[in-house]
Amino acid sequence: MKIQITYTKSLSFIAVLIFFSLSQSSHTQTNWTGAVDTNFYNVNNWSNTAIDFSNIQSETLVIGAGSPNNPIQSGGNANNVNYRPGSLNILTGANATFNGVLLPWNSNSFNGTITLNAPADLNIRNFVYLGKTANGTLNLNGGAIHSKNQFYIGYGAGGNGVANVLGGTLYAGSYLEIGTSPSGSNPIGTLTIDGGTVEVSSGVNIGTNGSIHIAGLGALLINGNHTTTINNHISNGKITSPANTTLVANFDGSRTTVAISQDPNRLIKEYASYIILDNGILEARIDKATSNVESLKVNGVETLQQNGGSRSGTYYDFTGSYGFDKISGTVFSIKEETEDYIDVSFKRTYSDGNYLAPCDADIHYVLKKDDTGLYTYSILHHKPEYPDFDLGSWRQVIWIGDNGTDYLTEKIYVNDVKNWQMPSVYDNQNASATGIQEIIKLNTGVRAGKYDGKYEYSESLLELPVWGHASDINNIGSWAVFGSHEFFPAGPTSHDLNAAAGIIHVLLTNVHYNSKGFNIPQGEDWSKIYGPYLIYTSEKATGDANWEDAKTRAAQERAEWPYTWLTNTPEYPQADGRGNIIGNFSITDSEKPELDGGNAWIGVTELSAESNGDWQFESKNFQYWVKTDAYGNFDIKHVRPGTYTLFAIKNGAINEYRMENVVVTAAGTTNLGSVNWTIPRNNGKLVWEIGVPDRTASEYKFGDFDYCEGFVQDKFASTFPNPIEYNVADKNWTTVLPYVHSTYFNSDGSFQSWNWNLNFDLTGSIPATGNAKLTVAFASADHAQFWVYVNGTRITPLPFYPPVGGGNAFLRQSNHAKYGLTVLDIPYNILRTGNNIINLQMPSTSSPVVNHVMYDYISLEGNLTTTLSTNNLDKNALGIKIFPNPASESINVKIENKNFNNLTLSVYDLLGKQMIKTTPVKSISNTYTIDIKNKLVSGMYIIKIDTEKGNYMSKIMVE
Repeated sequence: MKIQITYTKSLSFIAVLIFFSLSQSSHTQTNWTGAVDTNFYNVNNWSNTAIDFSNIQSETLVIGAGSPNNPIQSGGNANNVNYRPGSLNILTGANATFNGVLLPWNSNSFNGTITLNAPADLNIRNFVYLGKTANGTLNLNGGAIHSKNQFYIGYGAGGNGVANVLGGTLYAGSYLEIGTSPSGSNPIGTLTIDGGTVEVSSGVNIGTNGSIHIAGLGALLINGNHTTTINNHISNGKITSPANTTLVANFDGSRTTVAISQDPNRLIKEYASYIILDNGILEARIDKATSNVESLKVNGVETLQQNGGSRSGTYYDFTGSYGFDKISGTVFSIKEETEDYIDVSFKRTYSDGNYLAPCDADIHYVLKKDDTGLYTYSILHHKPEYPDFDLGSWRQVIWIGDNGTDYLTEKIYVNDVKNWQMPSVYDNQNASATGIQEIIKLNTGVRAGKYDGKYEYSESLLELPVWGHASDINNIGSWAVFGSHEFFPAGPTSHDLNAAAGIIHVLLTNVHYNSKGFNIPQGEDWSKIYGPYLIYTSEKATGDANWEDAKTRAAQERAEWPYTWLTNTPEYPQADGRGNIIGNFSITDSEKPELDGGNAWIGVTELSAESNGDWQFESKNFQYWVKTDAYGNFDIKHVRPGTYTLFAIKNGAINEYRMENVVVTAAGTTNLGSVNWTIPRNNGKLVWEIGVPDRTASEYKFGDFDYCEGFVQDKFASTFPNPIEYNVADKNWTTVLPYVHSTYFNSDGSFQSWNWNLNFDLTGSIPATGNAKLTVAFASADHAQFWVYVNGTRITPLPFYPPVGGGNAFLRQSNHAKYGLTVLDIPYNILRTGNNIINLQMPSTSSPVVNHVMYDYISLEGNLTTTLSTNNLDKNALGIKIFPNPASESINVKIENKNFNNLTLSVYDLLGKQMIKTTPVKSISNTYTIDIKNKLVSGMYIIKIDTEKGNYMSKIMVE
């Protein structure tokens, strides 16, 4: 019996055939002779020895039996249409082998014997006729063969087509026709799938003399739901498998998979070119050759982009001096399999000429029973015999699913500030380009009129246990969740891409904001594990509920770190193979007695040569950082054995604390006891300050949020004058000083240098000899000189640059890059009693959105007095009491021994941000109350009392 096909598209089919025949007639025919050797591209092997393979669109290449050589095609060019023959015909008696790329526009027949080996790509941009009115055999061992339209196996009277798909993939761009023909001539068609895959866009038709045999790991994949038709073919014996096996047709919501049934109790199903990890809740399809997750479904819902292009699924890639190297050529294996989880490996082993980055990459995915998350980790290994290896970026990219108009998850969540509804796919497609490639201007949707760009969401990664997207509509969230950040580079201030429109980035090493990467020379054996971390899917009613669920899962992952299930991996010691570092951190600063060791960052790392002793540039080795508690106690857990350098930084203090030779042993605890950072004050007293030392420019105008939204410079002309006149005594840097010292952007689009004048008064006598000290802490600098004049006298040499430069923080929508510190001498003899002016200049104007400096903090120290000098109130003499401590709903301030006419009470956080300010009514009992209920979160704060006679500051804990 023949399964008859009714062609509703017969007229268009005939039209295509007419076009095909007409186009054939305009081509020049050149025949294979094989007179010299097997080289397909040797012109002496063809009847027309003047053939130019760089321009063969008008050629019909005909391959018959060679005399004496059969053709072997290798190499080729997929990017230039001129390299595509107008037609490729293979005749009876031919024996042609393809190992490279060839993209013919047409083909009249594929007869004889055709063999494809990896990495072949034989891509016919029309129909394929295998065994057309003759015998034709295809042996697909690797690589791929494509048809844009129908792929016929057996065609026309006497046609006999045999396709053996033993590896690689056969792609049918439209229908796969096996033993069928519009003429009803009943050709023979046989397809055997054993170790490869066949992918079909529209459907499969099997004629009277047609058959499909699926053996081993092979699979037939058809877009859409064809289970009924396929099951009929299986029942009728048209699709078969070896004895004692069972074929199953399964529709996963997007395509039908036909393959031999596998053990339903395992978490894995393996096919020729891909695997499926499936625990009944989560299903991940992973490509064997690339390690790419092509599909990730949770309870049947696809969470990844499925457009088939470069913005689809997930992938890992390298960048370095060698360029961009996307992972390919991986070999699949199962590392460990139990009833509760499976760990699978996709390893790419470096070989010269095949891959760019001279480094092995072993990429793993781990699925647990009953989980909605897929763990992943990677191990990079540079063997001593490999060439020099430099690593800029090692990352994973996860593309979020959409329906062509809207994203599956329409809201972004990076932290508690950067979370909002995102532009839709439609909004992004209809946005306007800007002068900055990474930034678009939105014209439609909820964010119409705003800018959007991937750098807008950059944040310090160690502060983010989770980031991703969630939905109020689809009730789902897609997240990257981290149990540890030990494998991330550059310490607690390192910030980079995370989530953005339609994407989740996981930058395991950084290339932005002046990150440097590292080098491994030939001869060095180096390896490092990145992860594991979790690609997690949540299912809650709202986006915010999914966000809370993801943060809860992140806390669970942190509690379980290091994971007990990741065994037999030397790069990842278990808990008993690691040690802890404990102690108490404190700060002594004679000019800032309020500073203590609470809420400080403290951590250890091994410093490689590339870091130049600076943890900000350490990417090669692991870093372990924690925050101290309110009293300065710290416990750095799960540190690999080794000898480390310990660092500490604290908001409110410039520079950093450093301790060498901290030794960690497996299963041991290194008790450092009391660790005190005594900040030297050798330059005289602290005369005045500008800003808050926190390694960012967040406290200045536009530095707390506007900086991230794009083209903030358009606001400068209407907000700031040129030059800026800043009176140090006013302490109003939050409104007068911009977060970036760039060029000045005029309202007409022009730009010019932008001078800043810092005005301050000195009182009393000034020493005749010696120097005051101007400290400038930079949050960022890029392609910018920095000039300083004091009362008209230049105190910086020419040229002079900030100590750490690069990173494009201004263009990349950030308020910091890498931190640098400069201390400049100001000779006392150029200072004067009364008004003084420090003029700051950034004269570089060649690239306005690149040239800049960002100030973290500026201070003047010296044997000087000023109207700004602090007049501290005597706590004991005045009987100042602040209670209760800790406080929960209110804070009481009592001054027993003095009444003040003007009294202001303020509450600051430890970053120097004013949280509450009140001017209370004069009290008979001299007791004033500050209401803090629902205004402050738990933590340490500073209470400041300002009066006409001076001020007083004290710490208080809020619970």
